[in-house]
Amino acid sequence: MEIIKVQQKRKSTKLRTIFLGYLAIFCIGTIALALFLVLIFYVLMSNGALLPANYAEKQVLEAKTILEAGKPLQPDFKQTLYNYALFTSDGSLMEGDLTEKQAKAAWNLTQHSDTTYQFPYNYVRVPHHNKITVMRYSIAAQFEPPILRQYMPNAELSFFAVFCITFLVGVALLASSFGRKLGRKMSGLQQAAQQIQAQDLDFSIKLSGVTEIDQLLHSMDRMKETLKASLQKQWDLEKSRREQISALAHDVKTPLTIVRGNVDLLSETEQSEEQKEYTAYIAESTRQMDQYIKTLIEITKAETAVNLQAETIDTEYYLTKVKDQVLALTAAKKISVVFDVYNLPDTLYADPVLLERAIMNVTSNAVDQASEHSEIRLIVETVKHSIRFTVIDEGPGFSSEALKQAAEQFYMGDSSRRLNGHYGMGLYITKSIVNLHGGTLHIANSTQTGGGQVSIEIPISRIST
Repeated sequence: MEIIKVQQKRKSTKLRTIFLGYLAIFCIGTIALALFLVLIFYVLMSNGALLPANYAEKQVLEAKTILEAGKPLQPDFKQTLYNYALFTSDGSLMEGDLTEKQAKAAWNLTQHSDTTYQFPYNYVRVPHHNKITVMRYSIAAQFEPPILRQYMPNAELSFFAVFCITFLVGVALLASSFGRKLGRKMSGLQQAAQQIQAQDLDFSIKLSGVTEIDQLLHSMDRMKETLKASLQKQWDLEKSRREQISALAHDVKTPLTIVRGNVDLLSETEQSEEQKEYTAYIAESTRQMDQYIKTLIEITKAETAVNLQAETIDTEYYLTKVKDQVLALTAAKKISVVFDVYNLPDTLYADPVLLERAIMNVTSNAVDQASEHSEIRLIVETVKHSIRFTVIDEGPGFSSEALKQAAEQFYMGDSSRRLNGHYGMGLYITKSIVNLHGGTLHIANSTQTGGGQVSIEIPISRIST
């Protein structure tokens, strides 16, 4: 763990410190934004580009003085910050820049008072020469350019909107930055968890520089080392157990062969009926023991990791060998075999020994389930970028339970299968071989025969890694 020792010299930072740093940036940025907008506000006001809140009220007072002096009102609509409507004494609209609806509302509001307010406007009523002028204005800072007043009639609200938008953008950017930084800091933790989950324990913990995360990483490192030691011990024990079982099984075969040979010789001698019966018992028991030992050796092979020795195979030549094996296997029960081949590739990338073993396991199961003089169909075809070997029999088919568990280790379904030398290893071994090739094993019942239908599907070419 030399990498850890080097990294431990780096000064780590607490997560609280990182969070407070981002919070400080957020607060300083918010205050700076507010001060900047206030500064812009006063600069614009000092240059006359922004008119003060009482500017419209001053214009209304000047207009009121003009009207009370008996002079006509001649507003410059580009510079005037108020709107007006001129009425007759009975309330008929004569002129103005208020709409008819707005003018009627202004007239009704000023019937009982010469000045009134209804959000967001102030109203002033000025009688003169049997006419009445009602002016409407708002107490708010406004931009001096008419185009800006048209789209942003309230400068203060406009500045507030800019502040809110900038504030939200800043919050989003800071949150995103904090999330990315925290994600980078936790990447080592995530990587360590994934490698431990995959039981890949030959790696070094990379510290993040954050105290809390590094504490977790140190704990995971200790857990990794403990788990590695425990798994290594378990793997060594399993390996030793498999080697001992395999060695014992092979050792037992020698005296068993001697017993079987002597039984065969004994059966050729003159014996009484009782002696023949006992000799037959010994021969049958010897056969069963031989089958048990073969099964035990098969189990130890299945539990041992198999290395895939894949190579480029001539497909037609390889299938010829497989057909010969299948015909030899089915001959004993006088089962006919139908071979269907469709659109085969010229070559196939696979382990020829393991693939043949998988195909023969499936075929052997089909033969065991099929009755004498029945038919087994072997279909070989190309499916997209894979080659599929399908074996269909005319037996009773798989039960609903077997369809789910047939490929599990030691699953036999019917207990009577043990009497036939089955120990639930055939499809389990087949599935392991198919997985090594990066393929899939499909178990189903044929819709045509009602019997079992097992398909082995593996990629035609080498899988890129």
